[in-house]
Amino acid sequence: MNPVFGPIRGRLVAWTMLVVGLILALAGVAVYGAMSATLVGQVDRFLITRVDQAMRDPRMLLVGLGDPEIVRYRAGAFFLVVADDGRVLLNPQRIDTSGLELATAVGVPGQGVTAELGGEEVRLLAVPLPTERVAAPMRLPRKIIVPAEHSAAKLGEVVKARIGAPPFGIDGVALVVGQSLASERRALELLFTVLGATALVGLALAFCGAWFLAGRALIPIQLAFKRQQQFTADASHELRTPLTVIKSATDLLDRHREEPLSANADLLDDVRSEIVRLQRLTNDLLTLARSDNGSLELAMAEVGVAPLVEDLARQVDPLARERGIDLRAQTEPDAGFVEADPDRLRQVLLILADNALAHTPRGGRVTMRARSDDGHSILEVADTGPGIPKEQIARVFERFYRAESARHRASGDGGGAGLGLAIARSLVDAHKGELTLFIPPEGGTVARIRLPRVGARSVTTWIEELPARVSRLARGHGTGAG
Repeated sequence: MNPVFGPIRGRLVAWTMLVVGLILALAGVAVYGAMSATLVGQVDRFLITRVDQAMRDPRMLLVGLGDPEIVRYRAGAFFLVVADDGRVLLNPQRIDTSGLELATAVGVPGQGVTAELGGEEVRLLAVPLPTERVAAPMRLPRKIIVPAEHSAAKLGEVVKARIGAPPFGIDGVALVVGQSLASERRALELLFTVLGATALVGLALAFCGAWFLAGRALIPIQLAFKRQQQFTADASHELRTPLTVIKSATDLLDRHREEPLSANADLLDDVRSEIVRLQRLTNDLLTLARSDNGSLELAMAEVGVAPLVEDLARQVDPLARERGIDLRAQTEPDAGFVEADPDRLRQVLLILADNALAHTPRGGRVTMRARSDDGHSILEVADTGPGIPKEQIARVFERFYRAESARHRASGDGGGAGLGLAIARSLVDAHKGELTLFIPPEGGTVARIRLPRVGARSVTTWIEELPARVSRLARGHGTGAG
């Protein structure tokens, strides 16, 4: 991996771990909280049941009184009768209540309260008991159903019988039932351990997955970065050659300042040709850059592919004749119309035609075709040159790539900058089309453009193109007469 992308991969993994860790933490807190509430709720329901049983059978309060073997509160619920100020009036099971904040439980009758007893957490539930000093009616949890024959008043009478009248200053007493939360805490500790282990495993899996996916995600970026570096190096190389020629020519001109310019016309021609080459190269690079970032502007219109091919063949024919190459145009009447930028589409065809002419030997033939196929318009430029090796066809669309084959030797030309086909493909892609190269059985090379057809051309388009078609027909008749 390129050292530039190492820190990026690390940051991606770190952010992924942070997000996954946060999600796992929130999920763990939610599960732990829900389980804790469920367990405490079960204890509260158990305490309500015990209160209901005590209301039905007040003798439960006498359990443990006088017994040599004290019933531990861990074995079940324990009962206390407490004054409203928190003083214990009756402790049947002889529970050590030192440090137990009973006033808190008495202050919220009918609601469970968690307190600490002997270093362990307990759950307390207080229910007011009526006595002679209690003026307000007794309030019980709604879940407690007390039959009339076993009313809380009778339970209050039992309590009064055991403790006598409430001490002076006490306005009421309450029955407090409690239950140890030791087993629930052990269950929660086990759950905490399981959640922690699950989180660690999840983080480990997330790290492995994030590391792998980050590496996969960076592959296209690394390839693009590598292509950009190669592109920059190739562009620098291409720019260096004409700049070197220009510098050499200007140095010679500088040494011969006294001579008239006509004596150095060849040097001026060299400078002029290299400037044209630089201008063409910079325009090509600008086109590719705009295509890459999506800022390439296209003036879309309905374009008839057959007239376009015919016009272009007529335009390129003088160059073909000069090179001793037979240029032909073959178009079908139903070749159709495409939605395209006429200038850009013409640029693509010129690139393909120029490439075909450059690599076709004298006496060869270049054919430009326009036809229709399965809802698409097909434009082809075929040549009878030596062709491209199959192993190089996939690379000819790369920027600055030049196929080292008999095509260059046949043309007797070193070739251009190697940007033509790359530009052609980028322009065709911008038109939602497809550009391919293939070698037909009879030899040579065929460049094929496949573009979506427009269903039916508009009357306006037909009228706009009518003068051009009449002009072409007139030129054709004039040529035939000559």
